[in-house]
Amino acid sequence: CALVVPEADRPVAEAAHDEAPGRAVRAAPRQANARGLDGEQGRHGRMLPHLRGAVVSDPPLLRLTLRDGRPVALRPVMPSDRDRLRAGFEELSVESRRLRFLGSVSSLHDAQLRYLTEVDHVDHVAWGALDLADPEAPGFGVGRFVRLDDDPEVAEFSLTVLDTAQGLGVGQLLLATLAVVGQVLDVRVLRGLVARENDKMTAWMRRLGARATPDGQDLVMDLAIPLDPSVSDSAAAFAETCAQIREAARNAS
Repeated sequence: CALVVPEADRPVAEAAHDEAPGRAVRAAPRQANARGLDGEQGRHGRMLPHLRGAVVSDPPLLRLTLRDGRPVALRPVMPSDRDRLRAGFEELSVESRRLRFLGSVSSLHDAQLRYLTEVDHVDHVAWGALDLADPEAPGFGVGRFVRLDDDPEVAEFSLTVLDTAQGLGVGQLLLATLAVVGQVLDVRVLRGLVARENDKMTAWMRRLGARATPDGQDLVMDLAIPLDPSVSDSAAAFAETCAQIREAARNAS
C-alpha cells in the first residue's frame, strides 16, 4: 500500500490553514530551473511554471502504461481537479485513508481541497495519474511534495493510490515523477512520514536506499535523489522508471 504523508498534509494542519503551513513551505518561491523534465534546456522548460500560484496553461501529459498494460497519463494537478480529487478520496478505503493521513479522516473540506489543488509547482508540486481509458474517472492516484521552509533541498512527499489501482506500479510512476521533477528544482532528498505498520511501503523505501529514522509511532524515510541504482534490483527498476518519465517528457506535446 503505497501511502505516505508529509507533515504539511496532515489534516489538523489543513484544517487550520487555507494554504500550506508555514514550516513546510518556503515563504518566497524559488524560480524553477530552466531545464525541463527531460533534463534538457529550452523545449520542456514550459513544463514547470516559474511563479507561485501560476496556472499551467499547457500542462504536459506524460503517457505510460501500468503493469497490467492499461494506459496511464501523468500530469500536474490543477485547481480544476478539485472535484476529481474529492471523488478519488471517497473511493479510498478507511484503512487507506488512515495510512495516507495518519489518522481518521472522513471527508475533505474546501480548505483542504484548495491546498491540495492550488499548488505552485515549485515549492508545492503535485502530479496525478489518470486513466486514459476512462478520462472522467478520478484516476489512479496522486503524488506530491512540499519543500521545507528551512531546507529547500528537502521535500516532504506523499503518495495516494486508489485501492483498486494498488499493485499496478502507480506508486512507482508517481514517486519517479516526483524524483525527476525534484531534480529539476534542485531537491536533493524526498522525505516521507510512514506509519510503522505500513510494511509494504517501509520495505519498498528501504529497498530504494531510503534512510529510516523513528518518529514516535511512525518512521521518517529519507530518500536521496538521484538514488543509487546499484543498491538493489528495486532501485535499478526505479531508475529505469525515472528514465521512462524523462522519455515521456521528451515525447510530450
